[in-house]
Amino acid sequence: MKSRNIHIISKTTRIISFLLIYSLQFNNNCNAADFDFTPNLQKAYSEVFKLRVQAGRELLTKENPKNPFRIYVEDFADMAELINSENEKQYEKLLSKEDERLEAIEDLDEKSPYNRFLRAEIKLHWALIKIRFGHEVKAGYNVIQAYKLLEENQKLFPSFLPSLKSLGCLHVLIGSVPDKQRWIPKLLGLRGNIQLGMNELRSAAKDKVWGTEARFCTTFIQAYVLKYDAKQNTEMLQFVDSQSDNMNINMVATAISLKDNRTEQAIELLKKTPKDANYLYFPIFELYKAETQLFKGNYPQAVSSYQTYLRNFKGQTFLKDTHYKLFLCHWLLGDEKKTKLYLSKINEGGNTIAESDKAAQKFYENFQKTKTLPSKALVKLRLLFDGGYFEEAQQELSTLSEKSFTNTKDQAEFNYRAGRIFQKLNQLDKAISYFERSVAITGSQEWSFAPNSALQLGYIQQQKGQKNKAKAHFEQAIAYKNHEYKTSIDNKARAALTEMGY
Repeated sequence: MKSRNIHIISKTTRIISFLLIYSLQFNNNCNAADFDFTPNLQKAYSEVFKLRVQAGRELLTKENPKNPFRIYVEDFADMAELINSENEKQYEKLLSKEDERLEAIEDLDEKSPYNRFLRAEIKLHWALIKIRFGHEVKAGYNVIQAYKLLEENQKLFPSFLPSLKSLGCLHVLIGSVPDKQRWIPKLLGLRGNIQLGMNELRSAAKDKVWGTEARFCTTFIQAYVLKYDAKQNTEMLQFVDSQSDNMNINMVATAISLKDNRTEQAIELLKKTPKDANYLYFPIFELYKAETQLFKGNYPQAVSSYQTYLRNFKGQTFLKDTHYKLFLCHWLLGDEKKTKLYLSKINEGGNTIAESDKAAQKFYENFQKTKTLPSKALVKLRLLFDGGYFEEAQQELSTLSEKSFTNTKDQAEFNYRAGRIFQKLNQLDKAISYFERSVAITGSQEWSFAPNSALQLGYIQQQKGQKNKAKAHFEQAIAYKNHEYKTSIDNKARAALTEMGY
């Protein structure tokens, strides 16, 4: 039974972990004597949130070490640095700080809503840190404890916006868990509801203190859990412009742009990224630069940025994906020696916490089984699409057909890629026929093309008002097992079903 519980906690943690980093701000209307959120501490928090971590730490030295807000901001700063560096020795050194800080706050005024809220936030910080360092079960316990503290706080102080904002994020994430897995959070006492969570975030967005953070969280959730459209993209760009000195917001906006096939937009955002020495250096920006060059077909420039990431990042995240991308670049450049080198490196290091790393590892393992590389034509088609160059992708597509490929997997991928291209060009009837063909060809194979196609069919039919057909396809997307994008596809399908009232 114990091993089953551990499995449940680990699985739940995977489902909701990726958004915890954004539950990080709190109200400044503090009345209890123990909780003094001074203007200087507010400034320190703001600096850390913008990723000017050292400036924030310097401001903290002027405050009483026992002030719970100083304790909280120190914890926030530690989290930002640990997640960025993935420094194992520093992690071991700081691990005891979690309990020390929680005990220091717990002993303070229990009548203050900040007592439970700050403890919950510290637990969420350390949940994310533990996930990054591969301790998912321990992180799962943190999430459960934090959730229960926040729920209790909301019952005791229903108008306290910080709890409302943090619970909003968790309610959306837990509410996006697919039907067949909903017993897991229920068993653990976690309650989720997408509409409730979004309403909570919208309420928090009206607050003069919490408005920016709530909007930040809403944008992230919309892009990574729900649906993201042109209107929301415009609002995100306006948000970035209004916070031009905030590297954190710029970083997330760049990631969303790349995810949403907006390479040219990502390039412009990278130009606006704050670059002076006051900001913490984030190697992830090197990956963003590399991605923009890869999508544009500038492979030597992409190689340079990927290698810069490898030189400057000492952790394990995105290593497999980076080596996979370096393999792609050299393969497309025709450098056989480096192609073999980077193909082998996919299996030599890094972890598989991120879906892109998981996909890279699966690519390597499939190659070892089949000794067959994918079609270069399909790879180029995918890169053009991923970059948002849809008309160029359509031109490449016009030179191909299903008969251009001899194996079933390539045929399934061709139809999926064609469907996505025509979907983006708003030629929906063509897109539907290609998606349906991809599903038919895939059959019971553990490829991601069929669940992805089913998800997109659901979106198209939802757009057309064909509610029953959309429901069937979202459920079909969830039913596929063991593909590398299962978590994200299931979350999106579940969210769409909830939006339609199922």
